[in-house]
Amino acid sequence: MPHPGQPTLSTRLQWPLAALLLAMCLVLGGGQGTIGDGACQALAALLIILTLWRSETEPMARLPRFAWLAALPLAVPLLQLLPIPESLWMLPPARQQIDAQLAAAGLEPATRWTLTPYGTETALVWLLPAVALFLATLQFDAAQRLKLAAILVAVAAVATVLGIAQLAGGPDSPLRFYAMTNPTEAVGLFANRNHFASQLAVALPFVLIGAAAWWSQRRDEGHGALLWIVAGIGLAALLILGLALARSRAGLLLGMLAIACSLPAVMAFRKQRGTKRLIAVAVAVGLLLSVQFALFGILQRFQKDPMEDARFQYAALTVQAAADHAPLGTGLGGFRRAFEAYDLDSPLSVYINHAHNEYVELWLDGQWLALALSVVLLATVLVAAWRAWRRREASAREQLLARASLVALAMLAMHSIGDYPLRTTAMMATTGLLVALMARSRNPI
Repeated sequence: MPHPGQPTLSTRLQWPLAALLLAMCLVLGGGQGTIGDGACQALAALLIILTLWRSETEPMARLPRFAWLAALPLAVPLLQLLPIPESLWMLPPARQQIDAQLAAAGLEPATRWTLTPYGTETALVWLLPAVALFLATLQFDAAQRLKLAAILVAVAAVATVLGIAQLAGGPDSPLRFYAMTNPTEAVGLFANRNHFASQLAVALPFVLIGAAAWWSQRRDEGHGALLWIVAGIGLAALLILGLALARSRAGLLLGMLAIACSLPAVMAFRKQRGTKRLIAVAVAVGLLLSVQFALFGILQRFQKDPMEDARFQYAALTVQAAADHAPLGTGLGGFRRAFEAYDLDSPLSVYINHAHNEYVELWLDGQWLALALSVVLLATVLVAAWRAWRRREASAREQLLARASLVALAMLAMHSIGDYPLRTTAMMATTGLLVALMARSRNPI
């Protein structure tokens, strides 16, 4: 038995386990269906058990009411794996055709809600890292939460340096860790330049708002504070350069939006003198580096009309498929099989694994069940975001984390309109962390 006031073994293990999980997700979770994803999911299950154990056995670690949000995303795949009456299973027009085809082959359908049980089971375990980081972070104090945000930024900075090395090594660089990749752009620790850009756009608000908060608190402390501010400016400039080197149109737009949306958060600090100038310097340095090293590639990316991009066609076909699978949907993980029946014009060599729009793909997979739970989840997060933004009595650290997390979540929500960043373990786990960072810590300092 530990002495009163002495941390228990579970308490001492929880933060290192959460930090390790976050680092593993960011480093190993940039693709889809890899061994790294499985390792992250196994570690996440352990962290969830430890977190729930602490909540039940340690009064000071009891999870707040906000923790019930974790049940909403898990409820979709869990319910879809249940059997349903055959009359309900036959409601969607697409299932009537499937039933006729199975009958012609002498088979009977398995009348579960989902059409792809394995895909739905995969989606369930894929959610575990996000749920684990969300629940564990709710139990951490402000200092521990700040360290998790620092890991987020540090990995983004390392990935940017890696992206520079990838470009220097050319298309065949051994530093490209995924076969399905963009061979002429920086991809960092991801298989896709757009997801790499999404990671940088999420990290950028933490750097800008954090540097401004540091300056507002320490600007009268002399040369030591100045060195930290120079480091903050350099880090922000590095992330902006990384966005340019990724040569992602969506990423460049997200970067500009992240900078613009960070300004209101910076101006909300009590001591504002010099903070706008600080951000202006960081942005100017980043843009100067981008012009020097990535301007030609950026101009090439914008020569093509964005409306000609096939992702708009994918979204339209997905909506068409969703109409035929209404009101039940295909089940999570059912997109690819359902999409193949509608995408008859693509050559066989083209592999479409996602709709390039998180919202329409979720509508196809989950229909009204996913919509209802998503509305509740979104409404609760928006209320939490509003309270976080107006939290005047909170410490500077809590204000920094809450406001930067809100801006970062907004970037992910916008990027999800034209891509699928949340289909990677890295960005899904990041989302769970960001939602928890908006909530008040149990022990603010």
